[in-house]
Amino acid sequence: MKEEAFMEYVTVALKNLGYNKAAIFNVEGEIKRILKLYSAAEIKVKVEKMK
Repeated sequence: MKEEAFMEYVTVALKNLGYNKAAIFNVEGEIKRILKLYSAAEIKVKVEKMK
């Protein structure tokens, strides 16, 4: 999934959960920071460890 499509999905999900614009902005910023910091494979490993 492309980053842009993923971010749109995240935005819709956060809106559905009742997040306000400031909170959505903060979450999106953190996700973008993580995507720049780690590769997709590294993120996948980290998510798997959380299960």
